[in-house]
Amino acid sequence: MSTATETVFSASQPASSRARDLPDVLRLSYMVFVLVALLNHAWFTDLSAPTPLGEVEGGSLATQLLFGSMILVGIPLVWHLGLQRLRPMATKSVLLFGAWLLTTSLLASDPLLSLRRLALYVIAAFLAVSLLAVARSARQLADAFAMAGFTVLISSYLGLVLVPGLTIHSHFDLTGEIGHDGLWRGIFSHKNEAGMAMTILVIFGLFIAAVRSRWLGWTMVVSAGIFLIGSGSKTPMITLVMVLGLSWLCGILRSRMARLVLLVGPVMVLMTITIGSIVLPPVRAVLDVVLPDATFTARNEIWTFAIDNIADKPLTGFGFGAFWLTERTVYASVVNPDSNWVQMATQAHNSFLDAALAMGLPGFVLTLIVFIALPTRDFLYRLPQGSTDPSAELFLRLWQMVLLSASLETILFNPNTPAFGMIVMAIAGLRMLTVRPVIV
Repeated sequence: MSTATETVFSASQPASSRARDLPDVLRLSYMVFVLVALLNHAWFTDLSAPTPLGEVEGGSLATQLLFGSMILVGIPLVWHLGLQRLRPMATKSVLLFGAWLLTTSLLASDPLLSLRRLALYVIAAFLAVSLLAVARSARQLADAFAMAGFTVLISSYLGLVLVPGLTIHSHFDLTGEIGHDGLWRGIFSHKNEAGMAMTILVIFGLFIAAVRSRWLGWTMVVSAGIFLIGSGSKTPMITLVMVLGLSWLCGILRSRMARLVLLVGPVMVLMTITIGSIVLPPVRAVLDVVLPDATFTARNEIWTFAIDNIADKPLTGFGFGAFWLTERTVYASVVNPDSNWVQMATQAHNSFLDAALAMGLPGFVLTLIVFIALPTRDFLYRLPQGSTDPSAELFLRLWQMVLLSASLETILFNPNTPAFGMIVMAIAGLRMLTVRPVIV
C-alpha cells in the first residue's frame, strides 16, 4: 500500500471496536451542524441596529446556548467512539498552554468574565477537534464539508437577492467604517469575516475535489472564489494565493530545511513588520519608505496601546477576554483624550499581542509554541520527503491560512470567527497524522 493516501481516518474498524460504531447519518449530521456553526453561528446580522455594550461584553445568549447544546452532543459521541482518539492532542505543550490560560483567567481583574469567555473558547476548540474523531473517513469528512459549505454559499447568495440589507454593506451600517458600501458579506456580520470564510471554502473545495468529486469540489471553489471577490476582502485574497503557492512548493520540495523556511518564514516576516514596526525603530523606518500605508490601516495605534499595557502586566496579563471593552479601555480616553478609538476597540488586531495581553509574556511564548512550532514539527515529521497527500494538504492550507492572518487580526483567540475552529482542526489533524496514519 502506498503511503500517499494516508490520513488520520480509519478505513476499516477492528472487530474489537465495532460495538463503538455510529451510523453514518449521525456522524454526518453532527459534523455538518458543527461546521456550519463554526463557520458562522450568527446569521444575517443587522448592522444598522446598535449593539448594547453589555451584550458585546457578556456574549450572546443564543451563542452560549448553541455551543452548549453542541458540546452536549459532541462529548457523548466522542466518548462512545473512544476518548483515545483525542489522546494525540494531549502533548505537554498543549497541556501547559491550557493550564496557563486557566491560571491567568483566574487571576484576571474580572475572573467571571474571563472564565465565561474561556469556556466558549474551550468548547469551540473541542468541537473542532471532535470533527476528526467522529469522521469515519476522509471521504465522509469531504461530504460534511460539501454539505456545510454549500449551505453557507447558497444562503449567502440567496441573501444578496432576497435580503440585501442584511447581506451587503451599506451607508446605514453603524460600524463606523467608510468605503464598504456595496461589498458582499452574505450571512456574515462583516465583509472580512465573509472573505475569510470563503477562503476556507475554497480550501474545502480543493479537498473535496481530491478525495470525493472533482465536479462538486471545483463548483465550491469557483462559487466561493466569486463571493470572495464580491466581498472586496483583499487580505484573504492575497493570503489564499500565498497559501496555495506554499502548499504546492511543499509538495515538490524534498529539503526539510526548505520546507521549514516556507512554513515559518512568511509568518516571522509578518510578525516583524507588525509588532516589529512598533518596538524596532529600524523596521519602522524601512516600512515608512517601502509601504504606501505603513500604519496598516491605523492598526499601529492599537499595537502601540497594546504594547504599553503589556508592559504594565508582563507576567500574567489581564486574563482571557478581560481587556478590550472593559473599564480599562472604555474609559481610556479620560486619561488620554487622543485615544477615543480605544472605547470601541474589541481586539489588538494581532493574535500574538492579544496573547500577551491575556496571558503575559509566558502566554505569548506558549502561543508561538502551540500554534507555530508544534504544527511545523508535526508536518516536517509526517512528511520529511516526497509529496503531500490530500489530508495533509488540507490541514497545511487551513493552518497557514489562519496563521498568516493572525498578525493582522485576533483570530487565534476568538471562537466567534470562522478561522478559529479551522486552525484548531488543522493543528489537531497535523498532530494526529504523526501518530495514527492509516489508509483511506
